[in-house]
Amino acid sequence: MDTQFDVAIIGSGPAGIFAARELETHSDASIAIIDQYTYPSGGLLNDGKLNFNINIGIEFDQLGESQQVIETLMQRVKEVFTSFPQSKMVTDFSDKEFLNTFVESCHNHDVEVILAEQWHYGTDNSKKVVQGLRSALKKTSFKLGHRVDSIEVQPDSFVLHCVEGKSATSVSSRILLIAPGRAGSMWLRNTAADMGIKHHFGPIDIGIRVELSNDILEPVTRYIYDPKLRFITSRHGDRVRTFCTNPGGRVRSEKYDNFYLVNGDSLNRRKTSNTNFALLNTLELTEPLSDTTLFGTKLAEQFNLLGGGHPTMQRVGDFREGRRSRHETFFSSSLHYSRCSPSYNATPGDLALGFPGRIIDNLWETMKTLDKIIPGILHPSTILYSPEIKFFDNRYPTRRYLETGIDRCFIAGDGAGKSRGIVGAAISGIIAARGIVKKYI
Repeated sequence: MDTQFDVAIIGSGPAGIFAARELETHSDASIAIIDQYTYPSGGLLNDGKLNFNINIGIEFDQLGESQQVIETLMQRVKEVFTSFPQSKMVTDFSDKEFLNTFVESCHNHDVEVILAEQWHYGTDNSKKVVQGLRSALKKTSFKLGHRVDSIEVQPDSFVLHCVEGKSATSVSSRILLIAPGRAGSMWLRNTAADMGIKHHFGPIDIGIRVELSNDILEPVTRYIYDPKLRFITSRHGDRVRTFCTNPGGRVRSEKYDNFYLVNGDSLNRRKTSNTNFALLNTLELTEPLSDTTLFGTKLAEQFNLLGGGHPTMQRVGDFREGRRSRHETFFSSSLHYSRCSPSYNATPGDLALGFPGRIIDNLWETMKTLDKIIPGILHPSTILYSPEIKFFDNRYPTRRYLETGIDRCFIAGDGAGKSRGIVGAAISGIIAARGIVKKYI
């Protein structure tokens, strides 16, 4: 069955949703959003943390728009998300003395701090927020549970060959926007190659998720919910950053085709006694191996091999002593491990077996610096989960408004390397939709 639309959007995450909003507002185009999942699998559904600062999650070199345009679009995205009753502002900049002291302490250790207005709705509210975003779309057809197996490029249209359950179906459109999110980055890479869309490799973020007792980070997170800190390591000169802090949150796993990664989230109504955050090492590769996606995939597969099909976890106390963590001692009181109980049941293991030495050096140096700014980070009970990897390293050269080298074919979002996070993805979707309206509708 062939269903025809003016615009087909692959991906129902923030890029796809906000593109459809823009198209509905400024055109009478018929629109379809196609997704292999019933709900988007990325940040929109997981945690719902929103950072409103142009220095967070915005890829200016990829979006091709001025700071003024980005700031205006960010305000529009903010108005939409903050209108939901589930969204709450979680930063408090009223205590100037604390902020000044914290920022000064970071600067004394050569650490950059980015302060942002932050909102949060929580994983337990995410489906309500997604449903609210969808209900605002009055002229868009949703084709959920449709996996796009291939895209046929015809002279005047695109034909999307899909699988719905066990049935084959197809959708055709004059215009195509591809925005599959990070989980679809490898699918996009393979599909783009089949379509003749070129790509190159950008940097990839590889690291760990750190979990520790709430009371260690609470003096900071009561004011700055998700501290954004950036480090340059002294030994290798590499970039490391904190990412996605979840006060009272939990560590979770993400399923990819051949492996699991770790991530973190926080519920709105139910809190744990722990806080978790990611520590990510930004890695760039050159010849003979410039494929950062392949490198990250192999690391993830290696950790899952070491963990018996699961991610691994290691106590800081064990890491400092150069020994792997084991089931029989993971909760040892004599080793002071009882202060923090894991919120995710990973396999006790050894970071040093899975990561190259350079990444280990960078992560450990950064944690030691963090411990000077926030004492207690390196308590023996702190847990280091691995691996956490962000696959937005595939980069696709685009023309104005994120149009690919194929006329009427646009890309947007994290999986296309055009953003990093919910707000940035939404902005990229709006930019692509503006191009669609301006050039083709």
